[in-house]
Amino acid sequence: MPHIHVVSGSGAAARRLLAEVTAGLEAKGYEDVRRQEARDWGTLLTENSCRGLFEDNSLVIVEEAEKLGPLPKKFAAMLDGPDASAYIVLACKSENAAMIPKELADRCSFSKSASPPPWSRERDELIVGTARNLGVGVSKSAVFLMKELFEDMGELASESEKVASFCSILRHKEISSSAVGDYCLSDGSRSLLKFLDALCAARGADSMAALSELALHSDLTPLLSALHNRFRIAMYFALYPAERAVFSRALGARDYAARQAETAAKKYGPERLRDFVTGLIRMTSNERSGQSAGWFELEILVIDLLSGAGVN
Repeated sequence: MPHIHVVSGSGAAARRLLAEVTAGLEAKGYEDVRRQEARDWGTLLTENSCRGLFEDNSLVIVEEAEKLGPLPKKFAAMLDGPDASAYIVLACKSENAAMIPKELADRCSFSKSASPPPWSRERDELIVGTARNLGVGVSKSAVFLMKELFEDMGELASESEKVASFCSILRHKEISSSAVGDYCLSDGSRSLLKFLDALCAARGADSMAALSELALHSDLTPLLSALHNRFRIAMYFALYPAERAVFSRALGARDYAARQAETAAKKYGPERLRDFVTGLIRMTSNERSGQSAGWFELEILVIDLLSGAGVN
């Protein structure tokens, strides 16, 4: 009977983890190493359940194992413990790692690659390398925005390839942050990003136009939350400019959000930002209690904020 070991993750970290697991098993005496396609559970378990008396311990590696789907509970009797003479290593993407039912999890073993932190070079290299393979460059702002939007490495790789493909087809020399917004975001998310960025940069006309667009198609509460998250960072940056790195880490601000918050801190200053954030908190509380004036109140808050900056 075989033992199942699930290796989950995405990108270079997952490939390294699979290599480490494989090397570890080979060192333990699993010398008959083969690769097998992910067809179906019955075939996979049956073909690897028996070995001859004088055969080496076997190791079967199945990539893209998520294609197998969830392991049926009826195969529980075919699973052996970690001392089995046959090992099946299933390599799957992190978002598909729950292919083993909880009832059978104690019969299997698991290894999961940790996603690189948001500031890691690996994320930058993934975006830039994907674009380079398709013949386009990437602006720094686009790299920061991609890392802001997509935490999962698999999703980051997929979206990087998508936007790079579009830019290559259109013969753009470089992926810009606006291209990321156009090709990687839904209409609602694109409008929200446009509004946040315009308000951080104190672009009055753009800010009000984007706010009007959001008012037609979006809910107010999520927008208040997004504004609070962005401008709370800006407020602390303005109040404590020497401690920006400390607040950036404490508030979990990623590169793109931190850069936009820095712009807002310079545009508005600590007092305006403190008043704006306080107003957002008050609005959120009133919204929950049914006492808010809604979009009109937010429009007044935004106008008050813009009036304290060099609006262009």
